[in-house]
Amino acid sequence: MATKFKEFKRDEKVFFIGLIIWILLQISRFIALVLINDINEDVESKAWMYPAYLDIFAAVFAVPLIVGLIKWRGLFTWVATVVYMAISIVDHIGNFTTTTIVGPPSIVEEGMNPYLIPAIQTVLDIVFLILLLVPKYYQLFFKIERK
Repeated sequence: MATKFKEFKRDEKVFFIGLIIWILLQISRFIALVLINDINEDVESKAWMYPAYLDIFAAVFAVPLIVGLIKWRGLFTWVATVVYMAISIVDHIGNFTTTTIVGPPSIVEEGMNPYLIPAIQTVLDIVFLILLLVPKYYQLFFKIERK
């Protein structure tokens, strides 16, 4: 079992680099600070507070998770990554629900489908979550030597 990145097979490298890039892109979810400000100024419905806080969670923990993935792979990092993806999926479901009930938030651009971006994000989160549960890929987090 390869324990160092340079020992990974090609598809393992693609998975690992893709996972890191996907988590890095979550930093853009800091846009929720604008939404929280709008909620506090009563410009936006308070129903958006829960999805906004989950977006902030995703943005804040993206960098520490990436550092963990690069430097300290193991049980804790694998569990943290699985939980991170699960919370992100819950956030997207909250986004769908809130959009359906109170309408899209003010940060959604005019003419844009408010369901499209969260749908794409949800699909990618689910794909990475499923891959994290596949033995070939979750073993990348553990120093398992096969005899």
